[in-house]
Amino acid sequence: MIQELNEQQAMQLAKESGESVVLYAYTPLCGTCKMGRRMLEAALPLLPEQQVYALNINFAPRFVQELQLTSIPCLIVFEAWRERQPRLLYRLESVQRMIEHVRGTAV
Repeated sequence: MIQELNEQQAMQLAKESGESVVLYAYTPLCGTCKMGRRMLEAALPLLPEQQVYALNINFAPRFVQELQLTSIPCLIVFEAWRERQPRLLYRLESVQRMIEHVRGTAV
């Protein structure tokens, strides 16, 4: 299940969570975003331990600016303990590619 966040919740999660977190940035009128969300939902059974959230960027301009998002949809992975910059995936080519990105095994 993908939990919807508001901008404040997403900002807090990005800065404070001690666990690896996945955030799906989208807009509701974007067809590609709808397709990407369906692919992400298909991937969830293969990522049972992963926390997955969604953020409608229409209501999150500070978040978009802070992460310097350049396109949507975007699958963002915040690493545990924030030792590195978040990993961004803009091209949601397949369920397999999304799983590899979340697990950190993408080439």
